[in-house]
Amino acid sequence: MPDLTPIKPRVLRWSRKPLTRLQVFAVWAVITIVCVVSRSEASWRIFEVVSALVLAFFGWPFVDGPYRLYRRGMLPLRADYRIFEGPFTPKIPEYLVRDLSCLGFKSTGRLVQEPGTRNVAAQIELFVHAANKDSAQVGYVMNGLRDIPVLVFKARFEDGFAFETSNTRNAPVFQPDPNFPVCRFPAVRSTKSLYRLHCKIKEQFALTHGLPIADPDGELNEFIHRAEIVRQRHAQSGHYKLASSGDCYVYTLRGAIRHACLSAWPVKPLRASRVYTKSMRMAEELGLRIHPKFGCLEESLRRPDAS
Repeated sequence: MPDLTPIKPRVLRWSRKPLTRLQVFAVWAVITIVCVVSRSEASWRIFEVVSALVLAFFGWPFVDGPYRLYRRGMLPLRADYRIFEGPFTPKIPEYLVRDLSCLGFKSTGRLVQEPGTRNVAAQIELFVHAANKDSAQVGYVMNGLRDIPVLVFKARFEDGFAFETSNTRNAPVFQPDPNFPVCRFPAVRSTKSLYRLHCKIKEQFALTHGLPIADPDGELNEFIHRAEIVRQRHAQSGHYKLASSGDCYVYTLRGAIRHACLSAWPVKPLRASRVYTKSMRMAEELGLRIHPKFGCLEESLRRPDAS
């Protein structure tokens, strides 16, 4: 089996670092206080100039981001996941493997996505629960800046419907697929609690979609097939168009503006906060409560004698 292509390290630009934003805001706040105290005409002129510079600093990503994506952003034609039998770097945390084993999951194989020209790669190990007909995806998505952990539970049904439950905190950029929804619970750090939420959601979907299915020998191919469906759905969303060379998709102007603006501060953290609030409300609707401090489920909100 061929080795994995290494990810090229990237460095976050100075202007994009959270500490830089905090420093800029702190300078503006200090100058504002000085101007309010002094109340001189010169100080207010300084305040106007500094405020304009600060506004330009925070507004520049909404101009620079779309331009960079429109000129350089691209999406490969295929997701191109492949089966992999070697070791992962970084290794999957042992506690996750242990947690899944205690829940009844068994490893069924590994998949990788090469970085290519985007310098974004994924390493995923699949686990299957033969009795409950569920699968789990554990691994990392790597982009050169950091390694983003992945923990996803998935259930699919006889009629082709499927859904995932994860603890990712980022809000989706694309319109959700009604036949493949993703339930996000960013406050949950416990593997057992996340799976309990997944099972609760699966009970509701089973009422309208029939019996769940999971084939230990076919989940790898199912993952690859589903990834290609998602890739084509993204490509046909209106955010991309086929490049003149025909070997990749590039951003449309609309897509570049949308992706860049949704990824900029403070839009991205505000949308993440909405995901957090929605997940806490959804858990309570399921009869469960997420402890915001410990990242696990509290006792059920329903009484034992309630049905």
